[in-house]
Amino acid sequence: MRCWLKREAARVQTPRYVRDNVPVSLLARAYATFVAASPQPGATRRLNPSFYPESQGAFAHRVKWEAAARLGLPCALEFADQTEFPEPLAHRNRPPRTALSCGAGSGW
Repeated sequence: MRCWLKREAARVQTPRYVRDNVPVSLLARAYATFVAASPQPGATRRLNPSFYPESQGAFAHRVKWEAAARLGLPCALEFADQTEFPEPLAHRNRPPRTALSCGAGSGW
């Protein structure tokens, strides 16, 4: 946002990595629901909320569209030529979107 407010392009350093981005309000709701649920005695439970499993480049475009609509600015993006991959190329949570029972609009 700082770049866009200064009328500069925001740079995405790792556009090819695939990550699962979850809006914090939806993440908080999912965890609150999970913690409030009464598990069976001795049960092992796990929650891995998923919402936007996509490349960081695609997610940057998603943020750009949302920001541009609110700021009335072009919100330009630049993408680094990512050639090194010290982390796994893809990291997604499961199941996709099923842990979060609300639309994307409420996350923005």
